[in-house]
Amino acid sequence: MITRLSEVWESVEQIARAEGVVRIGATGLADAHSSLFDEWLARGHHATMRYLEKSAEIRRDPATRFPWAKSAIVILVPYSSTRPDAPTGALSNYIARYALGDDYHEVLDRILRKLEAEVSPHGKTWRYVDTGPLSDRSLATQSGLGWIAKNAMLINEQIGSYTFIGTLLTSLENDIAPDAVADRCGTCTRCLDACPTNAIRPNRTVASEVCISYATIEHRGPLPDITLANNAFGCDICQEVCPWNHEPPAPHPSFAPRDEYRATPVTDLLRYEQADFSTLFRRSAVKRARLAGMQRNVAALTEAESRGMLKP
Repeated sequence: MITRLSEVWESVEQIARAEGVVRIGATGLADAHSSLFDEWLARGHHATMRYLEKSAEIRRDPATRFPWAKSAIVILVPYSSTRPDAPTGALSNYIARYALGDDYHEVLDRILRKLEAEVSPHGKTWRYVDTGPLSDRSLATQSGLGWIAKNAMLINEQIGSYTFIGTLLTSLENDIAPDAVADRCGTCTRCLDACPTNAIRPNRTVASEVCISYATIEHRGPLPDITLANNAFGCDICQEVCPWNHEPPAPHPSFAPRDEYRATPVTDLLRYEQADFSTLFRRSAVKRARLAGMQRNVAALTEAESRGMLKP
């Protein structure tokens, strides 16, 4: 009877590599950063994301929801670190790189399902891709896949931060020793200096209430009084300036930038109906912002550009 991760680890690694995973590790479920998360919540930096408050107890103690879970397999899958060449005003110039291809939730879930098929005959499993109460970045650091940087992103010394994180909880005992990882941010403050809204805090957290990514994706209603800095969905500024992103790996094929984003003027979204939006962003993470949110964001960018506040 298989009871330990090491007994299936070789086959799990082989499947992961074949599916485009560039790093894989394992850990227990205790979150070493839970106290920092509690402080972040107490300061209101989650803004209107009230669901984070509701899931805080599970994050502190995953056993409250997953009493059977003893380990987590964590994977990193790379996405494109560069933008495709596109005409001025093209939609692809205004979307964060992670959303230029297919929806990462679906892609990583497919990969995790294949890992799950190898593990589930020996115990219970649960797949997680940024949709539940656990901290994927904390679990990734504890698995030896990188460190949480000053911009709150996970950075791996060899491949940088342009990666998605996927997690598979299992009831198998974790006996996979993580690689040793050093915090390599040092005295560098490029990400803090580059953030146009000062959203990055000194304790390696991000104040959502003034974060461009939060404003353009999660926030409903009128935009906060901050610059969007040419972003209609998400923001890559802190990653663009990070010196650890100088040699990123080739992206997973599913995250290749879509040609239709290069061919579509961003202002076309202002006249879109729901059917147009659903067609263009089929199986895309951009759906998270909804049509109304994207139209709001594009209208704000258009207004700022007309006032000479943004580059075209």
